[in-house]
Formats: sequence, C-alpha cells, structure tokens
Amino acid sequence: MKRLYILLVLITMSVAAFAQDGKTLYNKYSDLEGVEAVYISPAMFRLIGKLPEMEVGDKDVDVAAAINSMRGFYLLHAEKSKTADDLYADVKKRLDREDFELLMEAKDSGETVRFYTAGDEKIVRTFIMLAREPGETTFISIDGEMSREELEAMIAKAAAKDSPEDSQELF
Repeated sequence: MKRLYILLVLITMSVAAFAQDGKTLYNKYSDLEGVEAVYISPAMFRLIGKLPEMEVGDKDVDVAAAINSMRGFYLLHAEKSKTADDLYADVKKRLDREDFELLMEAKDSGETVRFYTAGDEKIVRTFIMLAREPGETTFISIDGEMSREELEAMIAKAAAKDSPEDSQELF
C-alpha cells in the first residue's frame, strides 16, 4: 500500500511538472526565430486598471475589476511551419490535460479560431485563444481570477441598449 501511495504521488508530481501554462509556453517559444511574442505583466495591468471607465460602443464600461484581476497576458505568433506545429501541439496538450471549456469556434478559408476558458462556476482563471492556419499558429493566454458574475455584468453593460428602437436593430 505504501508503494502504491508513493507511486501515485510521483505520477502526480510528474504530470504537474510537465503542465504547460501561458508563462511556460511563452518562455519556451518567445526567443525562437520566426516567433512574435508579447507579455504584459501584472504591474502593467494594475497601471491600466487605474484608468477611468472605457467607452465600448456608446456605453461607458468599468473594466478595472477585470484588468486588475489579470496576472499575465501572453501572446505568441509562430510563422515557421515546424515551430507553428510544435506550438499548436503544446497548446492542444494543455487544453486536453486541463479542464478547459470551448466557448466558441470559427472556421474560414482554412483558418480555425477557438476560444476557451478554465475555472469554475464562480471564477474564470484562464482565457485562451488558439488560431491555426496553414503554417501559422497564434496563441493568447490571459491568466487571472475574474469573477464570472463581474465578467457577465461587464459584458451585459457593454451590450445593453438604451431604447426599444435600438434592440430592434438586432433582429
């Protein structure tokens, strides 16, 4: 029984050691030739979060709560086929290994874009966008702890219409 317990602990530790988060993937690919990379730190998010409400359409929306909750933004765009294939495979491993929910998928002329979130019914911890077209891969990961309730309220406020006439435009 003791051996089984030790084996389970070692397996769990090895899986955790190979888990690829946004930062790990960024560190692996950001210095490679043919890769464009952007990282935004928590300090920058705190600075941005002090800005006043932003205008979305004709509505002022307070995005400070969302921005202040972010711990990292990682963007990788690989244009070399081998690197793009490797990046795509690594991201897919992460998506398969963790509990990500597919939010949306769009396909057009050989390009596929997918949006995923991870978290629970109360908190969104990670947002991932993965775009793939022949010879190119783009990966965006936003890590943080945003309340689903706050996120939904912010989206609802941004999408709200002032008058019944405006809502008819949707149909």
